Amino acid sequence: MSVDAFLAWFRANGGTFHASAEFTPVPSGYSILANAGIPADATVVSCPFSLAITPQVAKKSLVKLLNGEKALEGWSERQLLCVYLCFHGIVPADTHAEHDLAHKPYLDTLPSQDKLTTALHFTEGELDQFRGSNLYGAAVDREQSWKAEWEACRGAVAQVNEEWGKAFTWDAYLTTSTYLSSRAFPSTVLSSTPTLQSAPDSHPVLLPGIDSLNHARATPVSWVVSTTSSPPDSSASSQISKESISIVLHRPTRSGGELVNNYGGKPNSELVLGYGFSLPSNPEDTIVLAIGDPREADAGPGKPTRRKWEVGRDARGAEDVWEVVLGKVKGASQGQNGRQDKGNEEDKPPEDEEEAATPAYEDKLEAAQMLADMVETLLDRLPSDKAGAKRAAAMRPEVAQMLHDYIAGQRDILESLLKFAMQKETEAVEEAREAGVELVFE
Repeated sequence: MSVDAFLAWFRANGGTFHASAEFTPVPSGYSILANAGIPADATVVSCPFSLAITPQVAKKSLVKLLNGEKALEGWSERQLLCVYLCFHGIVPADTHAEHDLAHKPYLDTLPSQDKLTTALHFTEGELDQFRGSNLYGAAVDREQSWKAEWEACRGAVAQVNEEWGKAFTWDAYLTTSTYLSSRAFPSTVLSSTPTLQSAPDSHPVLLPGIDSLNHARATPVSWVVSTTSSPPDSSASSQISKESISIVLHRPTRSGGELVNNYGGKPNSELVLGYGFSLPSNPEDTIVLAIGDPREADAGPGKPTRRKWEVGRDARGAEDVWEVVLGKVKGASQGQNGRQDKGNEEDKPPEDEEEAATPAYEDKLEAAQMLADMVETLLDRLPSDKAGAKRAAAMRPEVAQMLHDYIAGQRDILESLLKFAMQKETEAVEEAREAGVELVFE
């Protein structure tokens, strides 16, 4: 019934699905399948801009519910959207219209909390299996951040209506936050030239119908914005232009096949944390490295911070990391040479300054070893493959698959980065040999 009600609401408000598109129940909610073949370059779904859930739509409703804008001071666009969604389950359905809560038929089709599988919906034991990886820390940080948001919003809601405050639970806020992380698109899609690339002033938006299509990497699709006007016989004063966003699939879909969208390139770290699934051997996988003194992270305004660098498969992006590590080694060696030379600078002939500097190959050797040590430490921290069977038994199958895909990708990237460091060491040894120095390693 929820799908029938949604489709009736969607179509009544100008939304369309391809005639051969059909909602089909699956364990995680619904997939959109073709009940007959659909040719290439077909428009499969269109959503009017007027049905989009934007921060402006949310704020208009919340100003009514919370008696003005004062209660919303300091709220992010994310908070506005999440609280707007939560209120659909807090106030009676027969009061939704007066409060501008317009999206219940859409929300009724979304997965219930027990079907959500992002990292914040893992059990404590499941999340613990990721310990030692970046994803574990990211999940902990996200939960702390979202809980702080929820507590701030709950306080504002409770001040207006104590019963609403009690109904505004962490589970409700987590669920709507997950809808946003897994289904929202950047507002840049609602433009004359839609794009999935965020801009500094963009914000998340939910697009009913559009977000019904699951993700399939590298699927050729187009986002198309079109404008329709009132019928020609309407008076000019009453003519209204309506914009819609549509998805066009450029490959044919066989009968029984799933209609899918392309969310853009996303690593498994992002897919597991925000969407609740992973891709085997995902080419977009990356690992984020923080390089610098950990004490610098809280050094305060104007002080250096630990910068983060992203490395992908086949050591993509490793050269940038190498330059940073090498720069730190050079800075340290120059500082040491400066301390050693202090006190006799006036006596040292200018022509001896270059000879006193550390040979370039020595810096490169030290940097290669530093990088290799860092990578080996990260490899040692990753969950071990040897515990696979025991680990899988303590996890839901879908979570075990995410763990496998994610850790395999992290290990592959780190091993490629280790090979990169070894290659840099080989180059430094050759450079020393060309300088007449034969290095011997024990």
